[in-house]
Amino acid sequence: PPPPPPPPPPPPFFFQAADGIRDRSPSRGLGDVYKRQAVDSLSNLETAPNLFFGVPLAIILAYGFTRWSSSAFAEIRDALFAKVSQNAIRQISLKVFQHLHALSLKFHLDRQTGALNRFIERGTRAIQFLLSFVVFNLFPTIIEIFLVCGILWYNFGIEYALVTAVTIGLYVWLTFTITKWRIRIRRKMNDADNEASTRSVDSLLNFETVKYFSNETHESTRINSALKAYEINATKSRESLAILNIAQAAIVISGIVIMLIMSALDIKNGIITVGAFVTINAYLLQLWMPLNMLGTVYREIQQSLVDMENMFTLLDEDPDIVDTPNALPISISDAIIRFSNVSFSYQEDRMILSDINLEVRSSQTLAIVGSTGAGKSTISRLLFRFYEVNNGMILIDGQDISKVTQQSLRQAIGIVPQDTVLFNDTIYYNISYGDPTASSEAIYAAAQAARIHDFVSQLPKGYQTRVGERGLKLSGGEKQRVAIARALLKNPKVLFFDEATSALDSNTEKEIQDNLKELSKNRTTLIVAHRLSTIVHADQILVLDQGKIIETGTHQALLNFDGKYSAMWKEQEAGIKKTKIQLA
Repeated sequence: PPPPPPPPPPPPFFFQAADGIRDRSPSRGLGDVYKRQAVDSLSNLETAPNLFFGVPLAIILAYGFTRWSSSAFAEIRDALFAKVSQNAIRQISLKVFQHLHALSLKFHLDRQTGALNRFIERGTRAIQFLLSFVVFNLFPTIIEIFLVCGILWYNFGIEYALVTAVTIGLYVWLTFTITKWRIRIRRKMNDADNEASTRSVDSLLNFETVKYFSNETHESTRINSALKAYEINATKSRESLAILNIAQAAIVISGIVIMLIMSALDIKNGIITVGAFVTINAYLLQLWMPLNMLGTVYREIQQSLVDMENMFTLLDEDPDIVDTPNALPISISDAIIRFSNVSFSYQEDRMILSDINLEVRSSQTLAIVGSTGAGKSTISRLLFRFYEVNNGMILIDGQDISKVTQQSLRQAIGIVPQDTVLFNDTIYYNISYGDPTASSEAIYAAAQAARIHDFVSQLPKGYQTRVGERGLKLSGGEKQRVAIARALLKNPKVLFFDEATSALDSNTEKEIQDNLKELSKNRTTLIVAHRLSTIVHADQILVLDQGKIIETGTHQALLNFDGKYSAMWKEQEAGIKKTKIQLA
C-alpha cells in the first residue's frame, strides 16, 4: 500500500516516535511512548547486526525510569500529604468532641453512646478517604481521561476518541445509576451498625445488671438481631457491588475490543504500525485503571458522604444553653445564693419546681429535703445552669447566672453527686480531676479530708490503683469519698452535696459530717439529703413537696412545727429503732 502522507509539524510537548507517528501523554503515557519505540525497533531485530544496535537500550531504560518515577513520585506525594490529611482529621475530630461537650445535658441524656462513637469513627474515616482519593485520584483521573482522548484523536483519528468517549460516558452513567441504588442499602447498613454498637456498649456498661438478672441470653439475642440486620444489608451491599463491577467491566472491555479491532484493520491497511497497536492497547489499559478507580472513587465518595452525614448531624445540633453576647466571668465574694420566683419543667405538662424563693447567705448551710420526685436534685442542675429556668431568676452575689459565662459559674461550684461516676483511670487521677493543676500534697490533703487517704494507702498500688469502668472496682462508699475529695480539691466558693453520704456507713458518715462542718465554714453550702440525721446542723432547712416549698426553718423549729418534716423525722427514727431491735 502507498505510505501515509507526512504528518504536520509537532506542537510543543509532543514526542517523535520511531515510525513518525506523534504521541502526547501524561507521565505514564510517556512510558508508553518509549515502549512503542522499543516494539517498533524489535520488529526490525532480524536485520540488526546485534542486539545492542537493534534495540535502543536508552529507550528501554527510559521506559523503566518513567515507570519507576511515576510510582516513586506518587509515594512521595502521599507521604508529604499525610501530615495535611492527618492534621485535618485531628482538627475535625477535636471540633466534634468540643461541640459534643458544648451541647446541653438534655442531648446527652437522650444520646446512645455506641451510635455516637460509630458516627465519629466512620465520619473521620470518610474524611480521610475524601482528602486522599479525591485530591490525588479523582481530579488527576479526569484530567488523564481527557488527555488520553486527545492523544488518540490527534494520533489515530477522531473515531478512536469517539469510541473512548462513548465508552467512558456509558461507564459513568452506569456507575452513577447503580451507585444511587446502592446508597439506600448503605444507609440501612449504617443504621443496623449503629444499633448493634449501641446495644453492645449499653450491655457492657450495665454488666452487673445483666449478671444480677441472668440475662446473658437475652442480651445475646438482642445483639444478634441487630447484627443479623447488618449482615443482611452488608450482603446486599456486596452483591450490588458485584453487579456494578460486572457491568462496568462489560462496558470497558467492549470499548477495548472495538478499538483493538479498529487498530488491527488499520495495521492491515498500512495506516499504523504494530508499535502503534501496542501503544493503543497500552493507552486503553491505562484508561481501564483510572476508569475503574473513577467508579470506585465515586462509590466511596457516596458512601463516605453517607458515613459523614451522621457526624455532621452532630455538628448541626445547637446547644440549648449558650452564653449571652459579651458575657463576663462571674465574680463571687460572699457567695450569696438567691432563687427568685423560679419555675421549671422538663416537659410542658409536668411542672417540677413552682415559684421557688430561697436565699442562702454567705457561709451558711441550706438543706433541702422532700419525697422522691419533689425536685431536690433539679435545683443543682439549675444552679449549674444545665437547664434554663422557665420563669424567675437565680442570682449569686446579685449576678444573674444566665448573664455570666458558664465556665466561670461551674468553676465556682463544687458538687458531690448522688450517682458518682468515675473515669476508668487511677484514684489519683480521679481526685485530681477537681483541679488538674493541683500538687500531690493538695490531692493527699483532699483525700484525708474525705476520709479515704488511709484506705488508699493500704492498697497495693496506692493512689495509682485503677478504679475500672465507671469506678466499678470501688464500693459505693469508696466512690462517694473519692467524689468528695475531688470536690474539695476544687476549693469552690459554693459546695453542693446531692445525697453525698447516702452510700456511707454510719461511722464514716459521722466522720465526714464533722469534717464537712469544718470545711463549710467559709463556703456557702447546699445539701440535698434523704437521711435527716445528716442535716440537723444546717442553718436552714427547706421541705419540698410536689415542686413547692411547704416548710422552712431550722431542725428544731421544724420539729416544733409538727408538719411534714416532723413526720419524716419520726418515720426515720422509728425505722432506726426497729433496725436496732432486729439486730439485737
